[in-house]
Amino acid sequence: MTDNFTAELEFATKLIKTSACLHIKVRSTPTNVYQKGEFDQVTSTDYAIEKFLVDELLKEFPNDRIISEETYITEITDERTWVIDPLDGTSNYARKIPIYGIQMALLINKKPVVAVIYLPELEEIYYAAVNQGSYLNGERIYVSSCGELSQAIASMGDFSKGSDRTEKNRVRLGGVCAIVNHINRLKMWGAACYDLAALASGKTDIYLVYSYDIWDIMPGYLIAKEAGAVFQQLTGEAFDYTATTLIGAANVKLMNELLEIINSR
Repeated sequence: MTDNFTAELEFATKLIKTSACLHIKVRSTPTNVYQKGEFDQVTSTDYAIEKFLVDELLKEFPNDRIISEETYITEITDERTWVIDPLDGTSNYARKIPIYGIQMALLINKKPVVAVIYLPELEEIYYAAVNQGSYLNGERIYVSSCGELSQAIASMGDFSKGSDRTEKNRVRLGGVCAIVNHINRLKMWGAACYDLAALASGKTDIYLVYSYDIWDIMPGYLIAKEAGAVFQQLTGEAFDYTATTLIGAANVKLMNELLEIINSR
């Protein structure tokens, strides 16, 4: 009998909502913001949520591995591994922009089998288990039916802020220039959890990202995929955990047209 991961999904869903209740909605202390790089911030809320999630996961599943953005960064293996982003969209959260979320996924053999995203300000919880569809607040969701690139709304990941940002952003800007005259609108939300939740629920039709960390993408990737989205790398190669770029689309037609535009410039 195939494992449907009911226990893991139910536990992760309750755990994420509890973490938001404890550390975002009814927190008793002010949030502190720290610089962890020249352009990169982390808050005391990131750390508090991460500790809570990790502690509770290891109580429930003591043999599982953990990869989490702030303090549990390690190599991925084929073992059962929880990938956690305790606060995706930290800069939005720190500036009181209500587009951020808490997200996690369970990976087995380096592939996500369970995923949950919670957007506290919007009261939206997205979740999925492999081969069982995607849900928003208990209702089944699907990608949009948009079939024309000219009507598509796309979103993309942030521009690079690393030491090599000039060259990386040149490539990103080239990609933007290639597609903007062919699509309806281009958005930049600053939170991968929202980008992929929006794709999964049909609010947008395309998601484009030039670099990411595994905790940014894996939860939303499974949720959008289970909702019907298709994924590839920007090169047109198949997407897996080793990929450095990602494009998600509501259907193959949009995907192929967009890849042709990007790769023909």
